[in-house]
Amino acid sequence: MLAEERRFRIREMLSGQRTIAASDLCAALGVTAATIRRDLAALEHDGVLVRSHGGAVSRMSSTSFQPSYQTLSHIHSTEKHAIAREAEHLVLDGETVFLEGSTTVYELASCLNQRKRLTVVTNSPTIVCQLQRSTGVTVLCTGGDLQKDTFYFSGEWAQRALSEIRLDKAILGVSAIDISYGVSTANHAEAQIKKMITKAAKTRIALVDHSKFGTQSFAYVGPVTDIDVLVTDSGTDPTYVKALREMGIDVVIAGEETRRTKQETTHSHK
Repeated sequence: MLAEERRFRIREMLSGQRTIAASDLCAALGVTAATIRRDLAALEHDGVLVRSHGGAVSRMSSTSFQPSYQTLSHIHSTEKHAIAREAEHLVLDGETVFLEGSTTVYELASCLNQRKRLTVVTNSPTIVCQLQRSTGVTVLCTGGDLQKDTFYFSGEWAQRALSEIRLDKAILGVSAIDISYGVSTANHAEAQIKKMITKAAKTRIALVDHSKFGTQSFAYVGPVTDIDVLVTDSGTDPTYVKALREMGIDVVIAGEETRRTKQETTHSHK
């Protein structure tokens, strides 16, 4: 595990429980006490925590924890790849789709370069760059105020652009999702964009890795029933999957269909 990913995990753990013992971090991350001491020293230097005897105390707000785009791109990358490959089947040539600025949606964008007659609207400069050489994909960007830590356009200009369009599908990343509370994010400006995207689209698709479930963040986006299709990975607690499906949401688990097809093929040859 890279130092950047370890430190993200430590921040995640502290955002939920505020204090943590160094011995618990060693066990959870599978590293030595010396490694944890270096990680805690680095995070203390960044103002994230205060080291205490045998552990650390968080200095973060549990609801406004917002890691950088670069950090997020390295976290749960295997699951994000799998979710993106599954979501690729939901995007059809000839459609107009919104790809929101998130690391998981970026993984999906990288799968769409060879598409034909596809129109992509996005508020993500990284997705624009990813699709710039695709001859079959028309790319429109909202513009707006650039959040430099997350590479995300928001603000009045972005909202004005979104108020004037209608979409076949909107594909969104999710920072936090709780069955009862709904979808939320650490940034109010980002929450406003997500709200407008969901209103502009006929079909709303959320890409959510397992770590986002059962969490709440600062800015409320909307109820989970605003989502039509949710694509997640096999690490998601089946309790969440069952609850979402009972609410009428189409839940797709990355790799599940592939495994089922292989099993059916195997049985058909027996």
